[in-house]
Amino acid sequence: MSLSITLFNALSGLQTNQSALQVVSSNVANVNTPDYTRKVHEQQTRVLDGLAVGVESAGVVRKVDEFLLEELVRETAVLGQGDVRAEFFDRMQTLFGSVGTNNSLGTAITALATALEDVANTPDGAAAQLSAVIAAETVARSLQDLGDGIQNLRAEADRQIAEAVGVINDKLAAIAELNGQIANNDAQGLPTGDLEDQRDAAVRTVADFLAVSQFKKSDGQIILLSKEGRSLVSGGTAAVLDYDAASVMSATQNYPLNLSGIVINNGADIAAELSVGRLAGLLEMRDQTLTGMTAQLDQLAAGLRDTLNRVHNRGANTPLGAGTTASDPAVLSGSRLIGDPAAALTLDAGVTFQVLDANGTAVTGPFTLGAGATSTNAVVAALDGYLASGPGFGTATLNAGHLEIKLEQGYRLAMADQAVGGDAQIDFDADGDGSNESYFGFSNFFGLNDLFVTPELGGTDFAVQNQGIQTGISSTIALRKDIAASPDLLARGMLRGTPPDLHLGVGDNEVAAALAAAFNEGVLFSAVPGGPAQTKTTLAGYAGTMLSFNAAQAQGAQSAHQFQTFLFENLQGRALSQSGVSIDEELANMVIFQNAYAASARVMQAANELFETLLSI
Repeated sequence: MSLSITLFNALSGLQTNQSALQVVSSNVANVNTPDYTRKVHEQQTRVLDGLAVGVESAGVVRKVDEFLLEELVRETAVLGQGDVRAEFFDRMQTLFGSVGTNNSLGTAITALATALEDVANTPDGAAAQLSAVIAAETVARSLQDLGDGIQNLRAEADRQIAEAVGVINDKLAAIAELNGQIANNDAQGLPTGDLEDQRDAAVRTVADFLAVSQFKKSDGQIILLSKEGRSLVSGGTAAVLDYDAASVMSATQNYPLNLSGIVINNGADIAAELSVGRLAGLLEMRDQTLTGMTAQLDQLAAGLRDTLNRVHNRGANTPLGAGTTASDPAVLSGSRLIGDPAAALTLDAGVTFQVLDANGTAVTGPFTLGAGATSTNAVVAALDGYLASGPGFGTATLNAGHLEIKLEQGYRLAMADQAVGGDAQIDFDADGDGSNESYFGFSNFFGLNDLFVTPELGGTDFAVQNQGIQTGISSTIALRKDIAASPDLLARGMLRGTPPDLHLGVGDNEVAAALAAAFNEGVLFSAVPGGPAQTKTTLAGYAGTMLSFNAAQAQGAQSAHQFQTFLFENLQGRALSQSGVSIDEELANMVIFQNAYAASARVMQAANELFETLLSI
């Protein structure tokens, strides 16, 4: 009986050490396999009727620290969000250029101020006019490029959100499937370590996109929840996320107005509740950071437009010496849309109009629109009556709500506000909110001689001060087309003299000088959510403020990302020290199991020899 037990003990030793060697060989083979964790073959004494009858396998388990793995999953989400912030802020830095470089927006604005100073020095110089027009177009194009660049970044974030949702759905389905396989193996007493490795890798991929927590059940399956408590995986059932990527992206597209949310199981939209992870970072970039940057650019575009248009509208409103044929009259077309031409309009000072010839000499007496309460209809009627006098110099009408003045061949029109110290104040409810706003300059109010125009984004009209959709105008701002085509239309001088002796001098540079000086004026820029605080500064100054603010945010994002990367790598290193495969350790174990296997074989040989001796007696 004892020899049988000896033989049985040796056989169990052979079998158990053979299994142990298989585990060691698998560890060695996967030493460089990502997401593989070291497996340990556990063994125990086989006991029968209180007596040891050999050894048996107690199973193959993973050598992991569950607490470290949970920490790693949490920090994966934080790192994913940091990756997004660092990437997008770095790309914004590339768009805006660097402080002191020649490719920044502030440099382009300063170059325009310098070009207008040259026009003021030589108001009749064609070269200076052309240089100023080129500089103005450069500023407009710089704003457009930045505006479009930001929308391209928002589109990229939107595309990445759609890709992320696809990856999450694939991994959630894989986790649910692995849950079933692990439960099945567990029930049959089969190893589950390799399946758990695959599941952990899938969980970490999901965690990169959104923060998750997991709970393990007694059968080895896990329940996966979002940080906000939404069920993502329960047993063999996985949630499904839906997202519709935008086909195009513009500044007027915003969540939840006209951009898709992230819907779970055809029910709740979870986009607004996500706070950690790559998805949260992408949503933050698309819906907050980049829209805030657009708002800053739009403010600068509006400030540039309103500041320079107010000055440019003081100048002569048709080109010096540029008469046209009767069939193709010179046209002054206002940019402001007058919704209710019968609504009250109040002038605090009179406005004088003068018809001039090609030489800037008055061809008839002036007409002064008196101060006081009036309406757009009354203004148009009075101005049309003046232009109809004599041989007929032109007409004034409302065309689709815009003041339009047409001049006959050889004539031009200039106007001058009679307010003390400058522009007349016009009080009018232009935005339709029931209360009047104050505007300065008659021509400026109607937009008869604008320098810059800002078409509404996706609309058919212009966005002007206190009217129209201002969102996205940084992508549409442009130098007025006729000025771009004919630089001599750039206003340089203004109506001079005392009525009735009014004229326009060829060498007058008052408006050109005022345009150059406008770049030194302080403009009030409102605070932007997530952007700079309210400030009053010059146009170039605000461009510098935007650049500095973005640089500070980029630096902060990079510093936070570096810290989070260090923390993540530290945790990952600690986890790998627990679960990673050590070749030295595995080789040492291999020698141990090999010797144990050889010893068991020697015992079997000895038992066999004893059996042969017994049989030979």
